[in-house]
Amino acid sequence: LEKLLLTNNFLSIADCSEASLADIVFIVDESSSNSTANFQLVRGFIHKIVDGLDIDCNRVRVGIVLYSNKASAQVYLNSFKEKTDILQFIKILPYRRGLTYTGEALEYAREKMFIKERGSRKEQGVQQVAIVITGKSQDNVTSHAAALRRAGVTVYAVGIKDADENELRQIASDPPNKHVLHVDSYAKLKTLEKSLKRNDTSAFFSLLILGCLQTDEADMFFLIDHSGSIKYPDFADMKTFINKFINTFHIGPHHIRVGVVKFSDTPALEFDLTTYPDKPSVEKAVDGIIQLGGGTKTGLALNSMGPHFDRAKATRSNKVREYLIVITDRESEDNVKDQAAKLRAQGVTIYAIGVKLANDTQLLEIAGSQEKKFFVNNFDALKPIKNDIITDICSPDICKDMKGDVLFLIDSSGSINNPDFQKMKVFMQSIINKSDIGLDKVHVGIIQFSTSQQVIFPLNKHNDKEDMLQDLQTMQQIGGGTHTGKALSYTSQFFDPPKGGRTNVKQFLIVVTDGEAQDEVMSPAKKLQDKGVIIYAIGVVNANNTQLLEISGAQERVYSERDFDALKALDSQLALAICDPERECVTTEIADIIFLVDGSTSISSDNFDIMKNFMMSVVNETSVGEKQTRYGLIVFSDNPESKFTLNEYKSKRDVNSAITKLREPSGDTNTGKALKYSLGYFGAQYGGRKALNVPQWLMVITDGEATDHNSLAGPAKELRDNGIIVYSIGVVGANKQALELMAGDTNKVFFVDDFHKLNTLQKNISFEFCQTSKPVCEKTQGDLVLLIDSSESISTTDFTIMKKFATDLVSSFNIAEQSFRVGVAQFSSDPKKEFFLNEYYTEAEVNIQINNTMQIPYTTNIGKALRYIRTEYFQPARGSRINAKVSQNLVVITDGRSDDNVVDAAEKLKAMNIEVFAIGIGKDHKPVELGQITLNPERVFSVQDFASLDKIKKKVVDTICSSTPAGCTIDIAMGFDITRRANAQGLFDGQAQLQAFLPQIIRYVSNLKGLCCVAGDGSIETNIGFRVVEQDGKVLYDYNFEKYDEKIVEKVMALQTSQTTYFNSFLLRSFSDKFQKSNAGVKVLVIFSDGLDDDVVKLEQESELLRTKGINALLTVALEGVQNANLFQMVEFGRGFGYKQPLNIGMHNLGNTLLTQIVSGSSFCDNRIRTTLLVVSPCVVVILYAACPAYPTELVFALDMSQDVEPATFERMRSALLSILDDVAIAESNCPTGARVAVVSYSANTKYLIRFQDYQRKPELLEAIQNIALERTSNQRHLGEAMRFVGRHVFKRTRKALTMRKVAVFFTNGPSVDSAAIVTAAMEFKALNIAPAVIALRNSPDVQRAFEADDTGSFILVRLVDRSQDQNAVLTRIKNCVICYDHCKPAQGCDFTDTQRPLVVDMDLTLVVDGSREIRADQYAGVQELLGSVVKQVAWSPKPSVADGRARVALLQTSSSLLPQTSQAVTVEFDLQKYHNHIGLQTHLRSMQQHGGVSSLGQTLEYALSKVFLKATRPRKSRVVLAVVGAETAHWDQAKLAYISQKAKCQGVSLFVIAVGDHYNSTQVEELASTPSEQHLLHLWHVKEWERGYAQRFFRAFLRGGNSYPPAHLKLKCDLMLGQEHRQGQGQAEWDVWKEEEEYTDEEEFLEHTGVFPTQIALDQVDTIHAFSRGDGATSPPRPQPNSNGNQ
Repeated sequence: LEKLLLTNNFLSIADCSEASLADIVFIVDESSSNSTANFQLVRGFIHKIVDGLDIDCNRVRVGIVLYSNKASAQVYLNSFKEKTDILQFIKILPYRRGLTYTGEALEYAREKMFIKERGSRKEQGVQQVAIVITGKSQDNVTSHAAALRRAGVTVYAVGIKDADENELRQIASDPPNKHVLHVDSYAKLKTLEKSLKRNDTSAFFSLLILGCLQTDEADMFFLIDHSGSIKYPDFADMKTFINKFINTFHIGPHHIRVGVVKFSDTPALEFDLTTYPDKPSVEKAVDGIIQLGGGTKTGLALNSMGPHFDRAKATRSNKVREYLIVITDRESEDNVKDQAAKLRAQGVTIYAIGVKLANDTQLLEIAGSQEKKFFVNNFDALKPIKNDIITDICSPDICKDMKGDVLFLIDSSGSINNPDFQKMKVFMQSIINKSDIGLDKVHVGIIQFSTSQQVIFPLNKHNDKEDMLQDLQTMQQIGGGTHTGKALSYTSQFFDPPKGGRTNVKQFLIVVTDGEAQDEVMSPAKKLQDKGVIIYAIGVVNANNTQLLEISGAQERVYSERDFDALKALDSQLALAICDPERECVTTEIADIIFLVDGSTSISSDNFDIMKNFMMSVVNETSVGEKQTRYGLIVFSDNPESKFTLNEYKSKRDVNSAITKLREPSGDTNTGKALKYSLGYFGAQYGGRKALNVPQWLMVITDGEATDHNSLAGPAKELRDNGIIVYSIGVVGANKQALELMAGDTNKVFFVDDFHKLNTLQKNISFEFCQTSKPVCEKTQGDLVLLIDSSESISTTDFTIMKKFATDLVSSFNIAEQSFRVGVAQFSSDPKKEFFLNEYYTEAEVNIQINNTMQIPYTTNIGKALRYIRTEYFQPARGSRINAKVSQNLVVITDGRSDDNVVDAAEKLKAMNIEVFAIGIGKDHKPVELGQITLNPERVFSVQDFASLDKIKKKVVDTICSSTPAGCTIDIAMGFDITRRANAQGLFDGQAQLQAFLPQIIRYVSNLKGLCCVAGDGSIETNIGFRVVEQDGKVLYDYNFEKYDEKIVEKVMALQTSQTTYFNSFLLRSFSDKFQKSNAGVKVLVIFSDGLDDDVVKLEQESELLRTKGINALLTVALEGVQNANLFQMVEFGRGFGYKQPLNIGMHNLGNTLLTQIVSGSSFCDNRIRTTLLVVSPCVVVILYAACPAYPTELVFALDMSQDVEPATFERMRSALLSILDDVAIAESNCPTGARVAVVSYSANTKYLIRFQDYQRKPELLEAIQNIALERTSNQRHLGEAMRFVGRHVFKRTRKALTMRKVAVFFTNGPSVDSAAIVTAAMEFKALNIAPAVIALRNSPDVQRAFEADDTGSFILVRLVDRSQDQNAVLTRIKNCVICYDHCKPAQGCDFTDTQRPLVVDMDLTLVVDGSREIRADQYAGVQELLGSVVKQVAWSPKPSVADGRARVALLQTSSSLLPQTSQAVTVEFDLQKYHNHIGLQTHLRSMQQHGGVSSLGQTLEYALSKVFLKATRPRKSRVVLAVVGAETAHWDQAKLAYISQKAKCQGVSLFVIAVGDHYNSTQVEELASTPSEQHLLHLWHVKEWERGYAQRFFRAFLRGGNSYPPAHLKLKCDLMLGQEHRQGQGQAEWDVWKEEEEYTDEEEFLEHTGVFPTQIALDQVDTIHAFSRGDGATSPPRPQPNSNGNQ
């Protein structure tokens, strides 16, 4: 079984370096049905699988769930980074016994494991896999398993002992033969070793889509079962299947038409073939289909389809193919055979899809053949069926005109039993039947092998299927060994002409084998590959996967199947692959083509008819349509005459009909005059699309020499100068020189000497059209950056091919300054600029520069290149029009895996709305990894080699041109709970107010006027969806999120149900599922309810789950008769304006109130808003007014009332304050808009005068300020303490909003006595994102020095002088640059540095990390993130060994055993010389492993002093230690810590300490930190993101500080220490004695003597961060008080 799983794409044990990305969760039964011994076997099984995986946080991640009565997570996907750690953990997995609730375990895995917070990378396109190991379940698994699969998880079910086979099928993904495994004992877990290979058919299907666009005309009905046996999620899957199905085709009235009939007891036409004209309207109609329930009378439904198809024929003038796709989930109650036969006799092709309990015999009777009958266990498994049916429909069009040699090489060894040998023959027969066999078409040959080889028939023997199949049936098995290599060598000759091969066609070899080859296969296979033979290798049962890859040469051509039955699923894929659907030119898709037809007297009526037939054959080879190829026609003789223009006909039928009606004129052959006449008809007024870069062609067809031959050259040149390509087609007497003159290119001249030979030109001309056509871009503007891999794995030849592809790609766009701009960069180990977007504005210039690109071959660092492109190319200064909302596109072309991480860089590109496309070349790249770059699998393209790049050009261009960045959307879901309905049928019966007001409410909230969008094109889309749910969660009615549609509202108002609806946990879970399909920026749920019907605590829990899953708000509206409406608010979240006000259906203007709630909920705030806004989402904002402040603001003023403030001085302060507030908008509610104002006074103490919540009316606020009186005091000025009070206390309770600004304005009358406290306050303000301003009435140099901690220039100190004019200028600066500051649009003079660039500091920094066991894993991870953000703050020396005034960094990790002086006490992660940029530093920090053990901080600090700082060459000006401490240092290390920390301070080293958690010793961290400790000591609890942000900003401010080291107050102590060290035989030992003696003195005296602060004071300083708001309005939990030893 291990091998069975490990041979999957994502579980490759054979070559772990080839393993794809995957998130794999084991869901393991630990119930009492096992035993301890059996569970040990399960542990061993999991251990073996995991050991074979490439475990890494960027490769394969593993999680483990154990379950019995309930499920529990043992390992999350992000718990372990190292394979050794998880393998060790697996060995000790607990075994706890209990019942077997597999269904609950599946639900647990979906909700708790496969989520981003627990390490799932689903959003990055990484495949999600669950392996369920179970016996027989004691609960229902069906719905939970389906929900897990619907969530995008591939599920494998491993059944043991008495496991129910049917139950395993219900659990597993489809098809069961690939995903269900069953052994009858635990011991056999190890022995079941059959191979299983899950082939990725996504590339195959993308090729299929190309082919299906060639299926130009057809009528297609879906006949779908909507009986009562089908549950809502299943019916939704069926609708999804239909929409995915039709998405492959070109839907339109003249192309593919779609209709839907649903049936239960009776059939009902949902919509006819002619109802909807395009794909979006059909998809919307399908989404709107409602299931009504009833019985299952499929026969009656089939009988009703005849008239529908009859009507379809009447609406088309020509016969098209007709299809009926029937989907049902159970046996029909009536006869189906005769009705289906009647439809097939009518020419309708029927596909029958059975689900669950459908009857297999009836399905066959409906379909008429096994090939068109399909069955799946569950509705969510319909997806692969879709591909099979589409293949069957589209193959004839794709394979049209295909030529190829196909040779089968079939294993005929003795290991294959006869039934399996017969299955191989059926497989070959099926492919032959699906191929277009003929002399000039497909040739087939068969060779079988074992120890020897036998030719059944060569490629040139048969030209018809019947003879081939007859020979195939006579084929007899040989028996013997498996000499595959020898057979490959033998087969090679049969591709050569002497043995029947053809040199001018593609050649294919299909190898089928069931075992490992007994000889070497690589060399003979390589020789075949070198001949150009394309090899498909199919391995069955025990085939060796490595050998299969060697045979095929490409993973995408390897198929590994579990048994011979699986061959049935491959025939369509291989038949299609042989047709080569990658051919760039199958038909001409987009062009403007005008026929210019000679109608002179020399052409007879019969010959003119031949010309018409020729034109129609050309038309039939193209895709005709308004957005595809358009045709016009001009007939000329004496004078030209337009018969129809480019914008007249939109289908082949109409164009051909118009050609048929042509009547030949007579007269001379004035071709020159006709050429001049034709030019105007390519203009936009006649349907020409030159502006869209659509190719324009003129096809001149003439039989004689032009009468006005002297007039040919001028008009022909004018046509070509206007970009029109002229094709000259001459017949009989046409002058070849004149034909060349018109075309200007001999390759565009065609001549036949007889009209009847015109038909021979059709193929050549169609091919020429196809080759010269360009894909046309729907986008008229775009910025396109090409990022080209130039690494050493790419040869010079291949690099040239890649450049050619790049120029071809560029040529597909209209290159101009106002249209498409192009930039190019290459990369290997480093990126290199070729040219930016604003350097070249013509196609020719761009392509010259691309061709001049010189390859720089090294390694492959895509992540680094992506970061470079983001910061250097997609910038306005480099020509990017990103701010003008022009489409931003990046195309990455690479041949291999990246050597660095790409995810972070890709996500940042996505956040900027840059659309990334990735092209992978060769066998070394993995599409799933490229998906991490694009974050969208539809933007990933793969080719097998560089030569194949041309084949995907059109597909790439089409994807770029049709792709749109994520827009701004709000999805609002509405649910209804009306439990109290007496015998009512209408959903809203008994709720008169709801019936009256609901339509108005829906209309109101759908119309979000005044919205603008920060991202995208400025548009916003509001969608409304509805859902009605039964008590148990079953969905009764559901409407998808769509724009306001009055018809849908009418349907909702008319809903009928006899079921009672409830506001319970099932209701909220159902809406959680509904929102899973929403990609909106904002998601809001509104429940109309007559009262809660579940325990309020349970509902609160479900509500919290909704919030964590990205729902932005849950609002409730109380209906008539509700009791305890106040309970609703316990369930709600995300409320905005008037958040305490309950909503009820009878309140005035409820629609407006709801709208206000939706757009003002605090959860929707964003920090990118440019004016005073209510924020709806990261991309949507509501503009209220463009006033001051620009963002919601909490504004504090502090008035100086110290001893030297006179009444006149105070009046100047108060008048200035009132003047400042004159233009400031005051918030009148808790809505995050406008400013709330608080006022304090200070001297030695700080006192509240006005609190934020006191006044919500501006006049009242101003009056209160006017009434503030001066309080005379003898106290001195303590500005620093006042600032810290404001930061700690006044800003403790702020409104919630990410855009909320905190501004503090302090008035001061001069210098303060606490200058050190001002510095501390400035650092804290920086860390808390508080913007301060100080208005000084006298000089305040202490403030000026303190504000140097700010490096953005936004900390403002101004002097308020007496002169009125100067005073106004000062106050205007405060208003514009502080209170009303808008970083998106700063006022003149306020150009602060918003983007903090790395600090240039002449510093040696040693990071010391506590890696002891007291640090929890989540804290340690937080520390890694924190240090990563810290190192980004500093500009590191590019040459650490040179004294260049820049910083260097070293990293030490401390931990040890319980014994002193162990060598492992210090781990040097890296020294001062190793890294020269933050990228390498961050990578090292992320990969650093915690060591455990006890803390040995003293030894580590000693090492830093003696080995890092003192031995460093070219020492920097300052030396800093940043120590992260989470544990008390070991008892044997405590004296050393006290000594060495003092020594470091005396040597001028500054010690900055961050204490983590609650296991540190407060005295030790105080001894360690430099003074003042307020500026050198922080405490973080869990090292969460907001804590890290605070610490990072505080440390940055610290680096800007002006403290001197050592401080003056340590001089005496340092002199004592240095004196001791110089005495013989003393040093540390004497210090220890001195310290021990001191410990017997009074504690306060000791602390004073040593300069260490008292414990309680220090704790206040350590806890600085926790005195503040977290920054989002919430407060931190109180910190438990440590004991003197640091324990809690």
